[in-house]
Amino acid sequence: MVEFVFVKHAGLALDAALLFVVGLFVAWPVVHYRLRTVAAPALAAFRLVLRLMGPSAGIPRMAAVIFGFNTCAIFLYMACGFHPLLPKAFAVWTGLNIGAVMGLGRREEEALSARAAPESWRPAPALTSVCAALVLVVELPCFWFGIAMGVGLGHEVQAGAAYAAALGDRAGPYFAVLAPLLLCSAVAESVAIRGMAGRVGPRGPGDAGAPDAPPRGRAGRLD
Repeated sequence: MVEFVFVKHAGLALDAALLFVVGLFVAWPVVHYRLRTVAAPALAAFRLVLRLMGPSAGIPRMAAVIFGFNTCAIFLYMACGFHPLLPKAFAVWTGLNIGAVMGLGRREEEALSARAAPESWRPAPALTSVCAALVLVVELPCFWFGIAMGVGLGHEVQAGAAYAAALGDRAGPYFAVLAPLLLCSAVAESVAIRGMAGRVGPRGPGDAGAPDAPPRGRAGRLD
């Protein structure tokens, strides 16, 4: 199963990664011109995750929500491969969404940090950084290989294979190989969120980068 996922679909996963990067570049004008309508679906999905976590979530609950959301979403991206163009479109769309959330989702990111329960344990900064890096090196490749399996599914269906049988050939490897990796990523992401809790605060009107901060005079009062 490991060979089926990571060897057979390596080339298609690389294509998915490139399409994802294209989506990130497409997100630049969305963020630059603050086109929140375009980013609305991604921000709505982010808020749904926040609601599922509840007002004060511990690491197990955060990990369960993140794991469930990512596992279901990537499986659906793979399952939509009754035509190979659809998973490719989702690769670009996901890159766009992530870029838009990173650029426009400041309030949602602050709310995510605030979701971490006030537990006594907080991971050290080094562990927080390691977990954040682990999310990047595990979760994104899982997404790319999920997309790759969807594209491969589309190629088989277009060649005459039965959709249900071809999807079944991929469902087993998906849940046996990619899902456990997504679980590890979800735990690491939850630890990283816990580590960053309280370190991300709302910006004041005089903070650098605040979009609507008015200039201040020399004496510190508003001109």
